[in-house]
Amino acid sequence: MCGRYIANSEDEIMEIREILKQISLRLTFTDAQCAPLQEIFPTNEVIFINNLYAIGKARFGLEKWDKKCVIINARSENYESNYFRQFAGNRCLIPAHGYYEWQTLPDKKKIKYAFMTGEKHGIFMAGIHNKNNEFAVITKPAESEIEFIHPRMPLIIKAEQAEDWLSGKANVRELVGQTSGVVFEEAG
Repeated sequence: MCGRYIANSEDEIMEIREILKQISLRLTFTDAQCAPLQEIFPTNEVIFINNLYAIGKARFGLEKWDKKCVIINARSENYESNYFRQFAGNRCLIPAHGYYEWQTLPDKKKIKYAFMTGEKHGIFMAGIHNKNNEFAVITKPAESEIEFIHPRMPLIIKAEQAEDWLSGKANVRELVGQTSGVVFEEAG
């Protein structure tokens, strides 16, 4: 994942509310907190769901140990080791409409693609967060049909897996092996 994703549409926010209600959560978005189809950049504050099932605002990007930049992605293969070990138990979900990737062509030009579900429903990206409400998105190797665009993609959690992800019951290796259901289109 190259660092940007798409905020949810109003319909998706309604759907998220319903999904969260099913796992005993209440969602209290305001228009100011989540503008529909806004492009999210690293260090933006966004809505997220932490491992205590609390809805809140978080900053996209974990401050790096040297404080010179933020880390926006954590590889599924090693997010429980090294620097990320301290956050591995702090799972979170980042609701989104979709995400972006850029394909680099041989002439170094880049093509921007938007990835969303085929049904145009929102997605939940798996993440980890720290006590300062900063988060990184967990990534996995891209699925075969999209790896020509970019070699990695976010770990997408299905709605019925949300509670298991947040509680730690879901096994990351099993989730990585599932297909995400995303489709893509050139975003210009």
